[in-house]
Amino acid sequence: MRFTFTVIAAVVLALNAKAQDFIAWSGNACNGAEGLEVACDGTCFDFSGRHSFEVLNAFGTVTLYSGRSCTGKTFYFGTETPGECINVNTGTNIQTFRCT
Repeated sequence: MRFTFTVIAAVVLALNAKAQDFIAWSGNACNGAEGLEVACDGTCFDFSGRHSFEVLNAFGTVTLYSGRSCTGKTFYFGTETPGECINVNTGTNIQTFRCT
């Protein structure tokens, strides 16, 4: 009985655990207009009009792109610490990003 309860509790916690997420802002210091909170699952998301970002909950590897659909010049931001605000100052207009 105790083993069954432990397994069920572990499954419930795993299902409720929030995956690493990404959020971007229009300002340079994670301020201004806040974008949607999206999952760091490798999906290509829009970054136009954004100038800073934060990875929430877990470490995330962020790659920014100058083109639509995660194409064009690539800017690898590496593994970012959760809760740290990153100012995106690449010298070019960033259009899209991926976070894994």
